[in-house]
Amino acid sequence: MKIRFSSSKEQQPTQDQGLKVLYAPGKRLAFKLRWYLILLAVTSPLLFLVGREFFGLWLIEAPAQLHLPSSELRAREAGQVERVLGRPGDRVEVGQLLLRMDNPEWRARLALLAEPSTLPSSAVQPGMRERERHAVQRLLDSAESRLGSLRGLLAAGAATRGEVQQAQDERDRRQRDLLEFERRESLPADATLERQRRLESGWLQARLQGMELKAGEAGVISEVLVGEGENVGPGTPLMRLQRLGDAELWVYLDPRHAAYASPGQPFRLRLPDGTWLSAEVVRMVEDAVPVPVELREAFSAPSRNLRLLARVRGEWPAFWRVDRLGLKARFPHRWGWLDRWAVEE
Repeated sequence: MKIRFSSSKEQQPTQDQGLKVLYAPGKRLAFKLRWYLILLAVTSPLLFLVGREFFGLWLIEAPAQLHLPSSELRAREAGQVERVLGRPGDRVEVGQLLLRMDNPEWRARLALLAEPSTLPSSAVQPGMRERERHAVQRLLDSAESRLGSLRGLLAAGAATRGEVQQAQDERDRRQRDLLEFERRESLPADATLERQRRLESGWLQARLQGMELKAGEAGVISEVLVGEGENVGPGTPLMRLQRLGDAELWVYLDPRHAAYASPGQPFRLRLPDGTWLSAEVVRMVEDAVPVPVELREAFSAPSRNLRLLARVRGEWPAFWRVDRLGLKARFPHRWGWLDRWAVEE
């Protein structure tokens, strides 16, 4: 069987058995367009890869991210969040109160210390004081006896001056202990207890005042991590604060293009709205870090790129001052063969 591709319809597409077909040219055009579209759909992945490779030869792109300086407020003591005085987005000044905490156990102890003491002076047993006095006196007598013996041995050449000095220091410590005991005994029992109560009350009040967290510097509240009435422990994150300092711009450059990581290298930075800004490399961090997941391209494998610290030439737009904002950096291509040709010439 012989297949012919030059039939009468191919030769005269507008004729069908001697009759003129008016719609034949349009139908033939639609037929061709359909096959062209099928061919384009089949070859589109290949065209995409070829175009991407050609584009990469002409321009070098790298993901970038904006990092705003921030600080985190943590609980210094265990307690309960009494009141949160700020919301995300609020601007705060230095020393402004942001969060107030409380400790119910310390409050109960303060209330107990504020009550008058009902302990009588006679509650302290006299026999206990006498036994303590005798013990301190015996230690002092023993230290003086040892000091006298060592002095005699020193005179006979059987002891050293260091041993005598050590025994003398021990005798002095025992005398100090006896004087401290006599001083306590000279004070009324009620005065000693009242002094202890005042010291403990002052300590508790100072700790409660320290549970009020204030802003150490001006900034903007970015996140509140706790709610009122929540119990927290020491070191629990309570609030995140964005400082008003200069933002950091990090560029993740492919190691193949390490020649572009030198300080002063100019490049262009693309904002999400399509605006281009002039920027330059400040320095290269001496490490290779994984590219953040949100900055990876679709279907790309995890990789470690060179992290560069960069800055924008001019003022950063206030509208796009957003922490972790994804950006695109585009470097001008350096033609290596052109540089080599210039050197050879």
